[in-house]
Amino acid sequence: MATQIARGHGGDGGGRDPTHNPKHVPSSCQSSVPKKTRKGAKNYELLKAFEDNGYMPLPINFDPLTGEAIGDHSKWFPRWITTLLEDHTVFEYESWQNVPEPHKLQIYTGLFDMFDIASWQKAPGTHWPRVQASIDTVCSNRYRDKKYKLKLHYENAGGSKEGSKAYDSCPKGYDKTKWRSLIDNLFKDEKYVKRSSVNKANRAKQLFPSLQGSKSISSQRYDQIQKTGKFSYVETWAKNHSRKGVFVNKHAAETYEKIDQARTDLQCERGTEEVDELEILGRGLGERSGYILGVGRKLKHASPILATSSYMPEPQTSKKKYEELEERSRRQEEEMERMRQEMAEMRALFLRGHSGGESSTPNGSNTNPSSQNDDHEDEDE
Repeated sequence: MATQIARGHGGDGGGRDPTHNPKHVPSSCQSSVPKKTRKGAKNYELLKAFEDNGYMPLPINFDPLTGEAIGDHSKWFPRWITTLLEDHTVFEYESWQNVPEPHKLQIYTGLFDMFDIASWQKAPGTHWPRVQASIDTVCSNRYRDKKYKLKLHYENAGGSKEGSKAYDSCPKGYDKTKWRSLIDNLFKDEKYVKRSSVNKANRAKQLFPSLQGSKSISSQRYDQIQKTGKFSYVETWAKNHSRKGVFVNKHAAETYEKIDQARTDLQCERGTEEVDELEILGRGLGERSGYILGVGRKLKHASPILATSSYMPEPQTSKKKYEELEERSRRQEEEMERMRQEMAEMRALFLRGHSGGESSTPNGSNTNPSSQNDDHEDEDE
């Protein structure tokens, strides 16, 4: 009689199902604890903070130099923009600038509903033009990033070489009609394909990567000043291009030498130790269109619909809208739980079918009468 034995980690998984592939035989010490992986942002913390604030727009701060969101709640700002983009527009336009104004209006209104941007619009001074240009830049970047992920999914599904397979490989959570429209109107467009090839070739020429992560330089500057009272653009550049104090490659090290030499040259020219770091970076790194190297992107002109002074939406967010967002998150969790249960059932069937002589049929019985008789004869002998 076959005996069921524990597979992997001595059977001390605490009652949890193994998380490995059911076709893979685990090693003797393989843990049944799932490996932590980064999942899509669900805005749980943002919605909780919004609820605690009485369903009123959350206070938000913007950097006076770049106009980028900084301080409390700033990390949720770009994530919320991505959520609004997924809800209120499609990604078959060439860029954010080509998105129709009605779609943009919904996204901007959603931002004003969640964050207290209206106070910056009404505040005196010159901050608002930078803020509105920064908002438009973040929308543009997030629109581009989301479209890139969809394009990558399309290519992994076979792309134009396997058209029917790509059509049927709609990303999880994405509308199938929108997916097919995206393929036909953008991914198969000759102009878009050509431009994508050129951009890919340009990215391959990048000499060294940045390890800055998702936090903007403005946020790094704000946090550092809050902690120590000072900030260095040059030191931040070096940190963002090194790992554990070592530059990612020789190109990054050579570039830092140019920055250091630029500092020395400027100090000699000015006859002082104090030199503007932005000048140092400009001379050491050179100029680039649309980008201040070591500082961030140059702010583009804001979308006309956001720049106009007549656009000042009042907070319209209510508890009902919050509950709708919460309901959507709940449905996503239920779908994930259903998939986990299905995987557990499949794993159980596989293990039962490969447990040392037991049959792979659902009820565990052997369907071959002749083999049953042979088993009885062996027992009699």
